[in-house]
Amino acid sequence: MKNLLFDLYGTLIDVRTDEESGAFWQEVSKLLLHMKERGGELKERYASLCFLQKEKLPPLAEIDLLAVFRALLRECGLPDSRAEEFAVQFRKLSLRRCRPFRGAKKLLAELRARGAGVYLLSNAQACFTRAEISACGLTPYFNGVLLSSEAGWKKPSPQFFEAAFSRFSLAPEHCLYVGNDLRDDVGGAHGVGMKCVYIHTKQSGKYDDAPEPDLIAENHKNLLQILTKECVDA
Repeated sequence: MKNLLFDLYGTLIDVRTDEESGAFWQEVSKLLLHMKERGGELKERYASLCFLQKEKLPPLAEIDLLAVFRALLRECGLPDSRAEEFAVQFRKLSLRRCRPFRGAKKLLAELRARGAGVYLLSNAQACFTRAEISACGLTPYFNGVLLSSEAGWKKPSPQFFEAAFSRFSLAPEHCLYVGNDLRDDVGGAHGVGMKCVYIHTKQSGKYDDAPEPDLIAENHKNLLQILTKECVDA
């Protein structure tokens, strides 16, 4: 396979967030200078705005959190032109950890050096994720990036993968997907005719009935060995 498509969080980036604690929402309320409500009330309003966005959409369609942040700012009497800045600040407050897994950069660099097409196709919000990709030093390794909030669909929907095939002129039979989630990554890839390599990490979901991956990597070093062989055999 000469084209390798990667998941991001839990596969290349080790991430942990906290959007539940009262302390987090108190800090968010400080960003909204004219916000008089307490953090708990703000949390409820944010959840409501997300729900209103989701209920307008079909299953597996993806909301764009930037629209939610714009609405929240307007409700607080602030200009929604600040939404992109607010999105990044909101995310930074929620992050407890965000760093590449050991070996992830070496993996991507080696694959590019071997002539593979390396793409990122992940369930994520562009309003803060593109900045995190850059901050983790991963941007230069990708031939292309498509995030679910940009496509309007999320894994495991076939529409999300098909959007990437169209945007990057890829054929599924010439692609291999790499991810850490049996349902979204393995199931989604199989649904559009792609093979998938599964790597289990601390962010991997747990399912009673999940599809079987084509290949399993024990760690990122082993993943490099598997993907290198796939490229050679393509």
